[in-house]
Amino acid sequence: METSFNNLLRSLRRDRGLSQLELALESGCSQRHLSFLESGRSRPSRNLVLTLGEAMDVPLHQRNELLLAAGFAPFYSEFALSDRELAAVRAAIDQMLGTHQPYPAFAFDWRHDIIAANEAARELQLFLFDVDAPDDLPEYAGNLIRGCLHPDGFRRHIANWNDVANAMLRRFRTELLQLGRLDEGQPLLEEFAAHMGREGASLANISEKGPKPMLTIDIEKDGLSFSLFSILSTLGAPVDVTLQEIRIESFYPVDGKSAEFFGHQYRAWAPAA
Repeated sequence: METSFNNLLRSLRRDRGLSQLELALESGCSQRHLSFLESGRSRPSRNLVLTLGEAMDVPLHQRNELLLAAGFAPFYSEFALSDRELAAVRAAIDQMLGTHQPYPAFAFDWRHDIIAANEAARELQLFLFDVDAPDDLPEYAGNLIRGCLHPDGFRRHIANWNDVANAMLRRFRTELLQLGRLDEGQPLLEEFAAHMGREGASLANISEKGPKPMLTIDIEKDGLSFSLFSILSTLGAPVDVTLQEIRIESFYPVDGKSAEFFGHQYRAWAPAA
């Protein structure tokens, strides 16, 4: 269903808690003209649409939607990461993932579908999903959240699964809001919430074990145990929709015991010289 420019503009402005006067001042447009735009009595120029999108700091794909609603072609590209136009970025991501060895790191899109991973991450997936080869991984392992929350996923190996699941769901919803993908991502959000069931019904408390600097993922499997925390990275100043929505999650060991596990495992995984 198509959305008229005036309704979309008004909705985006209100979503950001801006008054017409505040947006007018931020964009250099008169409040009278902005009022006419939102009532449908005036039509914007292409440059004004771009200015309004920037003034509201809306995600790039929504700026394209504003342009389309106003009758203009999209301005911001949306290449696939495999396209030659993004080759330099893909190479940089691969380098970043590779230099994070021997610890796992993933790159994923707004849905949390995995688009790249280093060797440690791939081997960690095999370990957590109890399989011997990448081809044996279930299809849902291709999504970071689904792989964790799915009833047949690796949740059984996460000692603090309830805390992790709640944190993942909250973060995912926050990211959908930030990227302007909440409506599009609602089915995924509902699916992930359904996987949590009654175990994950409460979003009130992250942990009952007392305050910690950050939430960890505590793994216990086959008599082994280790804990990880993660750091999220984004690309700086993207002007492409795909690049704006890429996230890189790098995992680090919490303590020496966990670091030792990954050190030994990596030496075992590494190909012989």
